[in-house]
Amino acid sequence: MADFVISPFVDHLVSHALQKIEEEVKLVKNVKQDVENLKTTLISIQALLEDAERKQIDSKIIKLWLSKLEETSFRVDNVLDGWNSDILKAQIEKEQGEDDESVADPNKKVCFPVLSSCFRFKPVLKQVLDHREIAIKVKELNEKLEAILEETSRLGIVAAAVEQSQQQKASLSLLKPKLTTSLVDAKEIHGRDEVKETLIGNLLCESSHGKNVELIPIVGTGGLGKTTLAQLAYNDERIETSFDKRIWVCVSEPFEQVKIAKDIIEGLGGNTQNAATLDALLRRICDMVKEEKFLLVLDDVWTKKREDWKQLERALQHGGAGSRILVTTRNQEVAIMMKAETRMITLGFLSDECCWSIIKQLAVEGRGRDQAKVAELEKIGRQIAGKCKGLPLVATTLGGVLLFKDTKSDWEDILHNQLWESQEFYAPFLLSYYDLSLSERCCLSYCSIFPKDYKIERDRLIGMWMSQGYFSSGREGKEHFKSLCMRSLFQDIQFRQRGVVYCKMHDIVHDFVQYLTKGKFSVISLLEEGKMEENVRHLTTHFSNLSVLKFNEKNRENMRSLIFPTRISNFEEFSFLDLPHLRTLGLRGVQFEKLPENITGMRHLRYLDLSGNGRLRELPESLCDLCNLQTLKLDWCYALERLPKGIGKLVNLRNLYIRGCSLEGLPKGIRKLTSLEKLDWFVIPSKEKREAYFVVGDFNELKCLRYQESLVITQAGNLENTDEAKKINLENMEDLVYLVLCFGNDNPDPQHQITILEALKPHPYLETLSIDGYKGHPTCSPKWLMSLAHLKRLTLVDCVYCEIIPPLGKLLPSLESLTIQEWNSVKKVGHELLGINHSSQSSYVSFPKLKLLCFSFMVEWKEWKGSIPEDESLQVMPSLRSLELFDCEKLQGLPDFLRIISLPTLSIHRCKILKQGCQKGTGKEWLNISHIPNIQIDGKYVQRDGIWVHKDDIE
Repeated sequence: MADFVISPFVDHLVSHALQKIEEEVKLVKNVKQDVENLKTTLISIQALLEDAERKQIDSKIIKLWLSKLEETSFRVDNVLDGWNSDILKAQIEKEQGEDDESVADPNKKVCFPVLSSCFRFKPVLKQVLDHREIAIKVKELNEKLEAILEETSRLGIVAAAVEQSQQQKASLSLLKPKLTTSLVDAKEIHGRDEVKETLIGNLLCESSHGKNVELIPIVGTGGLGKTTLAQLAYNDERIETSFDKRIWVCVSEPFEQVKIAKDIIEGLGGNTQNAATLDALLRRICDMVKEEKFLLVLDDVWTKKREDWKQLERALQHGGAGSRILVTTRNQEVAIMMKAETRMITLGFLSDECCWSIIKQLAVEGRGRDQAKVAELEKIGRQIAGKCKGLPLVATTLGGVLLFKDTKSDWEDILHNQLWESQEFYAPFLLSYYDLSLSERCCLSYCSIFPKDYKIERDRLIGMWMSQGYFSSGREGKEHFKSLCMRSLFQDIQFRQRGVVYCKMHDIVHDFVQYLTKGKFSVISLLEEGKMEENVRHLTTHFSNLSVLKFNEKNRENMRSLIFPTRISNFEEFSFLDLPHLRTLGLRGVQFEKLPENITGMRHLRYLDLSGNGRLRELPESLCDLCNLQTLKLDWCYALERLPKGIGKLVNLRNLYIRGCSLEGLPKGIRKLTSLEKLDWFVIPSKEKREAYFVVGDFNELKCLRYQESLVITQAGNLENTDEAKKINLENMEDLVYLVLCFGNDNPDPQHQITILEALKPHPYLETLSIDGYKGHPTCSPKWLMSLAHLKRLTLVDCVYCEIIPPLGKLLPSLESLTIQEWNSVKKVGHELLGINHSSQSSYVSFPKLKLLCFSFMVEWKEWKGSIPEDESLQVMPSLRSLELFDCEKLQGLPDFLRIISLPTLSIHRCKILKQGCQKGTGKEWLNISHIPNIQIDGKYVQRDGIWVHKDDIE
């Protein structure tokens, strides 16, 4: 068993225990001396951990010593956390009683000092503090730890200064400006240009076997870049425009036919409802791919069984001519099984020079070193590149390590590290692992809880990390995430519009963290038995029937994380009290109407995910007794109509996700959650219901919200005046990148809404803005709009009184995506959209970065005028990639300036008059659009790659 991960976990637990002792436990009656002894023992152990971690690589005895220490440390953490929970709960009840007595005075503020070290304990706490069992447990734990400590002299473990964490923080701070660039550069490919062009050529050429659907496998050992090569082809513009549908499915091991079939259907834009059996799913695939030219990527296929593949293959063969299935696999036998060995692309190893290029790009370029120093590092770096064995993943990982090394001796330490001899296969990853701070090592190891190829949501992961106590705030979590990304331990980083960030782990990195945590973390698939090792502390299970899971007594005592699948047939039968020390509980997508009452017995719980439950209607008030809860995810529980009134007792709550719920307002107790860092959705209650709910004025109490990245405000029209709107303090939310303002229909007065929108001024670094239901007149253009120089995406929906589209081409120079929908008063669009003023200066670019322009449901829109600029220095939408028009039935024509735009794709759907004008040769719009290579009308291509697909007229 690999126990490299034990030391950082033990260090974390020891630090946690010392913190708790300093804060509360030392005040417990009759145990002061025992607690001081415990503190002394823990400090002594902590000083030994660095030496023990280094020596465990070659010593099984020290590994066993660390395992024993870990087991006891977890017990210490559970006991101390339980005591602190009791103290905190009693203090909350005391403060709650005082709050109830002061109801008559609404101006009195009540603050819950979270784990304060200066409680003035009154009789209400006496029952908690006098328990004799506290003294017994402390004494027992101290004796065990002292016995473990006595063994160190025999094992030759010596004390050392523990300073690495501080050094790592300092180096990370110095390198912050490099973060964004490194994330992008790490994805660049070296030495694969030729094979990429070969692959794209094979995907685009006509079949040499007379088949509609042809399969192309990419074969190579792990870490060679098979998935990256497939992604390059998948996202190539030539591929995007040549296939009707593109679907990406991560397969991995085991080969689950039902899951793969569902993923294909969803990728084709369908749903899997009412199709529970494999046969039903395959029939649906047959229907959906008929006459459709599709590209399907099956990433990371392992199965060599023909029967696993045959049924799925038969369904896919109904695709249109030119369809392709691209498979990545480590094993040539998979290609043979799929009868595609003649079309196989085999990836070879990279040269040492290419490996050095990857390392140099990550660790040297842009660091401002002098030439002599660069030459010195290059000499060592080329030797390190020789240890990559031609694997780009290894080169990327080592580049991430060297990024933090500034001196020649640092680089030589990597080159000559003993890990190359003792742990040859995982040596590059161990070097990266040991270069992390102790808390970052815990964070990386925790990712074992996810299945291979799993798309990990950053904020969800940070909440889970925090629930295990690896750090105490979301901002720290983001720094840890960035650090792991910089070392390329995460890949495929995706930044979504809502400020949501996703990532994946390469399958070899995933193998590595499983190697580190073997026996402690477990992912049980549907094809395995429900048994688990007794030392498992973190479990993800794909069983839909909980009775299959076999928890023994030690499992129940040890379990700290439990993640369930989306469908559980007998959830109501599950007893949470069987897992008393659980910190993390994931029930995303699990459907049930009522949360079991016994969940309140889980006093250690810090992370609770109930999101996506369409049946959940209410939460019990007893949920608010979970005083340690840090993250509560209720997003898209659309049947949930209210939150518990006692939510103010959740004084440790940092993240509250409620978007997609059916709430009329938020409980008044929200104002007491002064540690709240994220509130993703906020509804402004109507005037009649204000007394019952949290009011905008209390936003000032929630000072940590200034750091959140996304926010949805609904019923913004209910804000009474500009002063109230300004109290939301959007302008000071420095990290906010995604904002939705929904005005609703309660107060449709146009002038009122104009003033409210003007007062809701966001921070200038906003990247995505959506305004919905705005009733202002005659346009939607607040003065602050021009200050959003970094805005990339703008959506304006249901602005029913707006007659004029604002000059967005001039106001928003960074805009990449613009969607205008349901502007029912617009009849004509002209040069005002572009921001062109013919009397202004001659040099001007309208929408310089716009890639997507979409108009939809513009029911009165008839004219779109826009002549070709006479002055060549005036440019219009030079970066536009796609123009989409949906349900604009009265629109009669397109602007003349389309002729001079190098537009790759035009999509027109349910635009009756415009459709007739797009007839080849004879249509009055043909001159404006004939140069566009890809034209789609009502879902069908009429021109693709410059070739007219249909007859001379459009049916």
